[in-house]
Amino acid sequence: MKKIFLVLIAICTSFIFAMSVYATDSDSLQGRVIILDPGHGAGADNVFAGYSEQKRMLFLAHRIQENLEARGATVLLTRPSEANVSLSARAALMNMWSLQMLRDARIAELENSPSYEELRAEINEINRLLGVIERVLYDPETYAAIYTNMPFCPYYVSIHPDWRRIFEFQNDPLIRYNFLMISLHSNATPGPPHNAAVHGADIYRSTNTNPRNVNYFANYSHTDITYIFADMLLDGINAVGIQRRSISPHHWFVIRETNLPAVLVENGFHTNARDRSNLQSDAFMRRLAETYTDVIERYFAEITSEAAPTLHVRDANYDDNAYINETPPIMLYIEALQRQSEIILTSDAPLFANIGDEVPVETVEAQAVWILDIQGSWVLIATWLGPMWIMV
Repeated sequence: MKKIFLVLIAICTSFIFAMSVYATDSDSLQGRVIILDPGHGAGADNVFAGYSEQKRMLFLAHRIQENLEARGATVLLTRPSEANVSLSARAALMNMWSLQMLRDARIAELENSPSYEELRAEINEINRLLGVIERVLYDPETYAAIYTNMPFCPYYVSIHPDWRRIFEFQNDPLIRYNFLMISLHSNATPGPPHNAAVHGADIYRSTNTNPRNVNYFANYSHTDITYIFADMLLDGINAVGIQRRSISPHHWFVIRETNLPAVLVENGFHTNARDRSNLQSDAFMRRLAETYTDVIERYFAEITSEAAPTLHVRDANYDDNAYINETPPIMLYIEALQRQSEIILTSDAPLFANIGDEVPVETVEAQAVWILDIQGSWVLIATWLGPMWIMV
């Protein structure tokens, strides 16, 4: 069978998870997983007086990412480039990453486990829920309204049972002590005309007493530690030069549609001249990124006891010397992709309904496509026919 060679747009880390990790002084955040969600994107930007929220929050996210990775953390971005990413896709990615990691941790437990059957059933259920998440990712127009509270209704919508099951799996010590999601934004007063005097930083989080959420979901698992993080971060932001304002409950989509420890941060008001000047300064944003990094490290140290379970995150490493004088197989790169990365097919590819099928259903032309899953040399991509497999 002809194999398809791919040009990769975004190469991320693949993960293998076990149940323990031992941090070193140089890797103080080893085993921690931080999801950064830079707000907005091209076509959905907030622009004011030459300031672009989507560009500056992406700049901040990349600086935080560099700092965190230098301390051993695993960092995932819902929007790694200026391209816009829908709210439903952002939440689905967060939930997908966390369930994939939980699944891999459960798989690591299987060998010689007295709870083999129980673990196998749990892994099968996680795989089923990952399929639900993939539906939202490849066809948000159809499935986001089915599984999430979109468009938002504060009083009469009950959470979908499958989405609730995702939240239940996220009520896990591995998530609580190792995951953190931060959505990065800057604020604006209503206008025009805007009230340019309003300034400062706010942090929003889900709570179980917010009347706008209570009929949808009122059992978020990590509200206590998100307050701890928000309090620490606002103090840090205040110290670097943007005044502390408040920690507030809210129902923003990216914190409502996940049960990860999650906050949404408004890093000042870009409608205020002083805050905007700071946010437009690369030097200030680097100091702000250092503040985020230091606070994240202190936060994990504060909430984590010696008995808390941790994740072992191991990068995929390959022996370059094994491929001297020949082209490395494309699967070396595919395995280094994070699921949901975009790739470009450089030639037409036959589509198969199932792994191992000999007769293709259709052919997809050379174009950019989204990876939904990887099974050996088979890659599941989003197509107009729904999820289909290609051979690489």
